[in-house]
Amino acid sequence: KTIMERLSTVYFPGGKITMLPDNWIAAFSLDAGGHRPAVSIYFDVDADFNISAPVHKIEAVYIAENLRIQAIEPHFNTETGLDAEGQAMFNHHQDLIWLHRFAVARQKARGKYEPERAPQYDYGIELNEDGSVAVSRRERGSPIDTLVSEMMILANSTWAQMLDENGLPGLFRVQPGNSKVRMSTQSEPHSGMGVQHYGWFTSPLRRAADYINQKQLLSLIGSETGPLFGSNDTALFAALRDFDAAYTAYADFQRKMEGYWSLVYIRQQALKELKATLLKEDLVRIDGLPLAVRATGIPFDALPKSQLLLSVAEVDADKQFIALNYLKMLPPAA
Repeated sequence: KTIMERLSTVYFPGGKITMLPDNWIAAFSLDAGGHRPAVSIYFDVDADFNISAPVHKIEAVYIAENLRIQAIEPHFNTETGLDAEGQAMFNHHQDLIWLHRFAVARQKARGKYEPERAPQYDYGIELNEDGSVAVSRRERGSPIDTLVSEMMILANSTWAQMLDENGLPGLFRVQPGNSKVRMSTQSEPHSGMGVQHYGWFTSPLRRAADYINQKQLLSLIGSETGPLFGSNDTALFAALRDFDAAYTAYADFQRKMEGYWSLVYIRQQALKELKATLLKEDLVRIDGLPLAVRATGIPFDALPKSQLLLSVAEVDADKQFIALNYLKMLPPAA
């Protein structure tokens, strides 16, 4: 009941509103030094990173140690830290090097390996004690991001296939052909991911879709419980509708929130000029901020991905408004 009322965790600068109560989350969180209940999947992996023989278990896993991204990322990136013959810079460094190579092989198997892709970034917004806004930026697709995401994709796609092959519905993410990604109670290919089956299973503490899918999965792994939903279950269709609406609303909130605090940051820093990347026509993405807005005066023959310098004419964070004027083209970013 709690899950279906809140449906997802919501994030804001410096905190979050969790889908589940804190004591529930604490019981399952992967804190070092104790056993934690888990739904696990194991594969045999050969020397060429081909996988076989998936085994599924409900078990208690002992968490010996936590590896924090902030601590290990400086020693585990594309410039350093990926040489299997190099010095280990942190515990399990060599293990992560192997896992990263495995992850790259999985990317290639999905047809999604793009080593020359232009950088994309994730942003963090924090409020300092003096009320000032701090914006941090992490490059998406870093070795640790690739490692984690590919392991999640492998688990999610395997379990989605498992539901489908056993005739169980779930909340699947589908994208047949060139259509938009959507939710469905029946599995279809996800062309954007490069997989034949896909659904969210791995985050049941923060998303209702993962919880529902895991309950379906548990009925196939453990004989003592039946599936939460059967075929053509009207309650599952209602759950899909409610989750999809809430998740869309939360994503819209996230976008607007990031835009608001970006404008506050621009105002607080008294920035008069901004560098930007042209997306299309008059729509630009501001460099270093999670902000896409429109600017005036951009030459009609300017090509997408062009680098621009813009002047800031007006900023009103409360009205979510910024007036930007084109100044000149900039050399392409390195």
